[in-house]
Order: sequence, then C-alpha cells, then structure tokens
Amino acid sequence: MGTLVPLCIVLGLYGNSVVKQLEANHRVFEDSQISNGYTAMSDVHRLTETVKQAVVQGAMSAELAADFEEAADILYVRADNFRRMRAKGIFLASGETSIQSLEHVVDIADRAIASDFSDLEAFTKELLEASGQARSHLVMFLDDMRRQLDEVLLEKSRPVRKQQTVVICSLTGLTLVGCIALLFLRREVLGCRARAKAEQRVEFLAFFDPLTRLPNRVQFQDRLQNLLERNTPLALLFIDLDDFKVINDTHGHAAGDEALRHVAGVLSSLAEEFNGFAARLAGDEYAIVTPTIERLRLEHLCQRVIKDAALPFTFDGKISEVSLSIGVATTQQVSVPSAATLDMLSRVTDFALYASKIEGRRRYTFYDHRLEQQFFERRAMLEELPRAIELGDLEVFLQPKVSLPDGQTFGFEALVRWRRNGTLVQPSQFILLAEESGLVLDIDCFVLNQSARLIAAWNERQHTNFSVSVNLSALHFNASKIVETVKHALWRSDLQPENLTLEITETTEMRDWKQAQKIIHRLHKLGCKIAIDDFGTGFSSLAYLRSTLSDELKIDRSLIEELEHSNKARLLLSSVFEIARNLEMAVTVEGIENRAQAEIICSMGAANAQGYLFGPPKPPSEALEAAMRDHTLERSLKIV
Repeated sequence: MGTLVPLCIVLGLYGNSVVKQLEANHRVFEDSQISNGYTAMSDVHRLTETVKQAVVQGAMSAELAADFEEAADILYVRADNFRRMRAKGIFLASGETSIQSLEHVVDIADRAIASDFSDLEAFTKELLEASGQARSHLVMFLDDMRRQLDEVLLEKSRPVRKQQTVVICSLTGLTLVGCIALLFLRREVLGCRARAKAEQRVEFLAFFDPLTRLPNRVQFQDRLQNLLERNTPLALLFIDLDDFKVINDTHGHAAGDEALRHVAGVLSSLAEEFNGFAARLAGDEYAIVTPTIERLRLEHLCQRVIKDAALPFTFDGKISEVSLSIGVATTQQVSVPSAATLDMLSRVTDFALYASKIEGRRRYTFYDHRLEQQFFERRAMLEELPRAIELGDLEVFLQPKVSLPDGQTFGFEALVRWRRNGTLVQPSQFILLAEESGLVLDIDCFVLNQSARLIAAWNERQHTNFSVSVNLSALHFNASKIVETVKHALWRSDLQPENLTLEITETTEMRDWKQAQKIIHRLHKLGCKIAIDDFGTGFSSLAYLRSTLSDELKIDRSLIEELEHSNKARLLLSSVFEIARNLEMAVTVEGIENRAQAEIICSMGAANAQGYLFGPPKPPSEALEAAMRDHTLERSLKIV
C-alpha cells in the first residue's frame, strides 16, 4: 500500500500533465485550422487581384495567367485541407458551405483557364461574386469551429480532471486516463501527418510545374536572379515548341500534355549534363540556364536539344514528334555585363527566340551585335508606336483592285504606312510588332475610320461607287468590340455598307473559333462584305471557308509565283477557283506583277486582281485620281 500511494500520486501528476498537453494540442490544432482558413481567404484574394490586374491591362497576359494558375492550384489544396478536417469528425453545416464555396471558386478558375480566359469580363464578374461568398462562408465557419472546439475541450477536460482524484486512489483510473491521453496523441499525430503532406503539396505547387515536374517560372526567376547577383557567367536558352496548337488540335490536349512531358524530359537531362537546370515557364515555353558560355559548347547543346526533342515518342499507340525553336543569350553578350539583369537577359533571349521563329523555326539563334541593333530598334519602335497612333503619324495608302480583263479599278485595299522621323516605314517593319503588343487593334481602327471617310467622301463628290477593303487582325475576333467599331465607322463616314469589305485571316491568334464565327456573322449582318485574306499561306481550311459566310476569297501571291512555268501551280490555282465558284465566292488574285501572270489568270476565269502591275499602294489622292483617269481612258495594260 505504501508503494501504491506514491505510484498513484505520480500517475496523478502525469494525468495532470496529459490534460495540459490536451489543451496545448487543442490550441495548436485550433491555431492551425484558423491559420488555414485565413490563408484560404488570402488565396481567394490573390486570385481576384490577379484577375483585376488582367482587367486593368485589358487582357490576361502570360505572366498573369501563370500566377492565376498557381493561385487556383493552391486554393484547391486549401479546400482539400477542409475536406480532410471534415473527414476527421469536425463537421459543421457552415464548414460544408465553405468547402462548396471554395470548390465553386476553383471550378470557375478551372473553366477560365480551360477557355484561355476568352471572356475576361464575364469571368471576372462571376469570380468576384463567388469569391465574396467564399470569404463570408469562411468567416462563419471559423467562428463556429472555434466555438465548437472550445465546447469539446470543456466536455473532454472536465471528466479527465475529475478522474485525476480517482486516479490518485485507483491505478485503474490512472490507466484509463493514460489510454485517453494516448488516443488523443495518436489522433494529433495523424493530423500532423495529414497537414505536413498538404503543406508539402502546397510547397511543391509554389515552385514546380505539376505537369512536367520541372521548376516553374517563380523558381526559375529566383535561381537565375541569385546567379546574376553573384556575377556568375551563364547562358540562358528560351525554347518554344513549333506549331504546338496543331498538336492539340489534331491529336487532342492529352497528346499535347504528353508532348510537353517529352520535351521536359529531354531538357532536364541535357541541362543536368551541362551543369545547369531546366524550367517550364508557361504553356509550351521552356528555359535552360547553364554556366556554359563557350559558343561551341552552346551550339552543341542547342543541336542536342533540337535533335533529341525530335525523336519520336508514342502516345495512345500513335507515334508523334515535335520540333523546337531556341533563342540563346549569354551574360557576356549583353552590351554592358553589369546590365545583365534578369529582365534584360530575358528580353534579349526572347528576342533571339523570336528571330528563330521568323527565320524558319526548328533552329537556334544567338543574341549578337546584329540582333542587339535589331533589338534596340524594335524596342524603340515599340515605345514610339503608341504616340505615333495618337499624333497621327500613321497614314493610309490605297492600292487599286481591278476587274479582269478590262483592268478597270472598282475598289481599293487600304494599307497603313508609318512616317517615322520623316521616313516612310513599311508595314512589314512594324505590323508584326503591333500584333505582338496588341497595338494592331488601334491601328486597324484608325485605318478603318480613315479609309471609310476617304472613300465615302470621294464617292459623294465624284459620283463614283468605289469600295474599300480593310484588314482586320485575328485579335479582334477574341472579343465583340469590333462589331460596334465597324458600325460606328459606317455611321460617321456615311459609307454604304456594301462598299466596305473586311479582310480576315485565320491564324493561331483566333483562340475561340466559335466566338469568331459569331462576330463574323454579326459583321455580315451589318451589310459589309467579308473576304478571306492570304488564302494559300497555310492557315485556311475548307471548313474555315465554308463556315465564314464569306463573299470574297483573296488568293495569296505564293500561289501564283510559279504560275508561268509550272503546270502543277496552274492546276492548283484552277482547283481553288472551282472551290470558290462552288461556294459562290468572288475571287481576287493578289501579287500580280507582270502581264503574263495576268493573262494566265484571266484565261482561267478570274474576275478580279490586285498587284503592282495595276498600281502600287499610293497616297489616297494619287490613287483615287489615277482610278478616275482609268474610267475615262482605255488602259494600255488591257488584258484582251
């Protein structure tokens, strides 16, 4: 008995420590859950702030899209934490509502990502409403959880404390208290393991791409920045898949994902071989950072990347292959080594990649003195272009469209020129730059309004009925604003709708073809004519021609370059004419430069033509006056 009493006292003291540990575990568990709840609200806020930035910028940039995807992934993990909490027995009605609200926000985000943010305005409104509800439900749930956990603690600790007195007198009671303590400890251990696993998942998503398991843009920038701060000589490679959209459209997104994983494996292996690291930046864009700056070794690396990536891989029983374009820059190739900042090095490498794409793809290009001059000239033009639009430094030129075989001018194509520092800049030097920056939307609107006003005023003054064709970038067909822009241009100029032809080209920038079809249909209902431009450049398909409700097919000059010497070229062109006739579309052949081409095309039944044979683009007054002379004098270039 003398031994039992001290033992009971010791066990009683141990039971008291167990209760204190229970309270401490309660506080840890409560603080963790509250922290998780507030973090979830912070993640919702991050998601909405990203969207708001996109709305302010007018579009979801690649960088914002990447941030948005990371925030959505992390929010999914937060929702998963709450589901685990529910599975462990803490189940409140407000908790279920919070989970549903978070899942609704994640679902909206996933749909927006899947649609490539096609309707930013509608998606933003829906996301903000859902986010507000989620934050409200989280507040209610956390308050209810704290209250219930307090009640549970009181209910559990009160009996235990009463049993402490019994424990002093009874070894059985102490054993019972010990068992209860062990049960709670086991429960806490399991909870810690679950939380640790979720935190590991969050940490992985924060720094790695879940599809390829390569470092993501955030980790890439951090590691590259650290190397640059230590003045480490290095090379940066930007890698981009050629025609990745074709893989997705032809074989499906699952095949596209497999292609991305295939490329990631190649890049990761080669980067490690060259003592560097690879990363996936976004979409089909990758990067390699390596301390190798010797030109020959870098050329060898680029050749290996292109060769190994081109090796066939199997997906769903089908053999596929990919091609890559690469841009390369080293810290020594930037004008001033000390200026080799993360931003500058990324910009010049991206410009080298752009040069590879322009010069034929499936190749690599080094940033050098020649490219550096082009880079700074391009950047200067990009900085000056918005002001040129604002100050009216852009000019509209007109090129005649003539009817065959008499060569009479019936309309014009409006083309833009930029008078920069007193020199006339050709479209080839700035239109692609405007496409990339989005400024082409403003340029198209300028050309549309100016040309409509010029032609309408001339027709009224000279009692003519000239038409005008205006090119529209594919970027216009990702939103509906262009319909109101065209309607306003017609109203302001008083141009007859049937005298306005809108020329469009199917390109990869048309992200949502169904949306584009609706916009084209609305433009057609205004009374305007629709022309398919640049047919023969590789974009347009028969399905595209059939579904656009087009009035005119403009055949690109690439289809007539071999016309004089190739029977195959004539057969191909004849087939295109036949397709157009079956679709009841007028045909205009572009790029006619000599009489022989004109005679062949006329003999094949073409009705309309355009090219330097009939007149180059000229200032409006010269082009219109020349057309008036053509109406009064028989042309010496008459075909028959």
